[in-house]
Amino acid sequence: MEAERAAAAVRKSADYINRLTINSEVNVPEKVLNSTELFFTWDNEKRAPGVKDFLYDYSYYNGVVTEGLYDIYEADPENGKAYYDYVKSYLDGLTEQKEDGSWQLNFERSGYVDCHGADCYKTAALFERFSRGADAYGEIADTLYRHLTDENYVNSLGHTPCLENMPEELGHNYWHGWREAPIYKIWLDGIYMLQPFLSHHGARIGDRRQLELVQERLDWVAQTLLAPNGMYYHAGNGKEDVCRFFWTRAMGWYGMAMVDIMEVLPEEYMEKRKAALKLFVDGMLKYQDADGIWANLADRPATETNRPESSGTAMMSYIILKGVRKGWLDESYREAGIKAFVGLAEKKLDESGLRDIYLKAAANGTNNYEETQYYLTDEGKGSGPFIMAYSEMLYL
Repeated sequence: MEAERAAAAVRKSADYINRLTINSEVNVPEKVLNSTELFFTWDNEKRAPGVKDFLYDYSYYNGVVTEGLYDIYEADPENGKAYYDYVKSYLDGLTEQKEDGSWQLNFERSGYVDCHGADCYKTAALFERFSRGADAYGEIADTLYRHLTDENYVNSLGHTPCLENMPEELGHNYWHGWREAPIYKIWLDGIYMLQPFLSHHGARIGDRRQLELVQERLDWVAQTLLAPNGMYYHAGNGKEDVCRFFWTRAMGWYGMAMVDIMEVLPEEYMEKRKAALKLFVDGMLKYQDADGIWANLADRPATETNRPESSGTAMMSYIILKGVRKGWLDESYREAGIKAFVGLAEKKLDESGLRDIYLKAAANGTNNYEETQYYLTDEGKGSGPFIMAYSEMLYL
């Protein structure tokens, strides 16, 4: 990849990210969080007070966008204060101090509930990363961790997730949704929603048992959902009971979980995880197109309905570039990560925003992966990982 093309892609992406976040007149945390009428433009949940009781401003859409901004700050602290302040404004807007002086999520503003499932815990990873231990962010991370791991904690539906929604036969993975048993209990999406938070917080407080469980969960996915073609099924309950679609974004969630978890895993687990990461990337690279982009359904030819898709490609760029930077992947992989990022900037990013982010695909055995109305612009599941990939380009 020519250096000037890569540099141009970074400049173009920086302008886009700033327009979407720190320079936006509508995506302002203080305004959005203090209004029942406003929402972040990338957030597909679009806050619906009185209609549903979860995933308003605390949704994982916002979690991945703001975590991407924090990644930018960490990659370039000297020039990243505006991103830090934006993330702080978002997190502060979700917190409130109780009469006893402790801190908690403002449930009305955030929309967090303890019985929804994996999606409600993605933003917890940002509280954990932002925390310096004994502060409001750390207190909230402690609470959310207890909701997931404490056998004495009973949630608002009268259940204990770590006893009832984390079965041994599923590698102690949590069900993706908790209100009722989904057709497929374990989704690749849910690995990312839960495991980076659990591993980082577990490492901070010295919870070796939780780190053992994280390793077991990743092993279960590798043993159960890995297909003969080197890619991973979208979801499943066991080797013979899987959702047989190879959705690039689902695999992207799983790969991002791996590289975020590996930052804190004990050394004795790392050789197995590095081998799993290489196997994952090798399987995906077989399907990267000449422009660097992956199709929505990775193993099928690109068409008008199975388009080259932005969210999964952004995730793959982040996974590969971070894996190389951390020394978990050989330097020879870097070119593919850069190619993916530059391909997105050149082919999918224009004045309208980041295009062709697929809205959703059901993990219920039906195929809604090729509905053209589901290709959106500036949807958080794509914009967030794109910002994360941009942060990795800054390290270069």
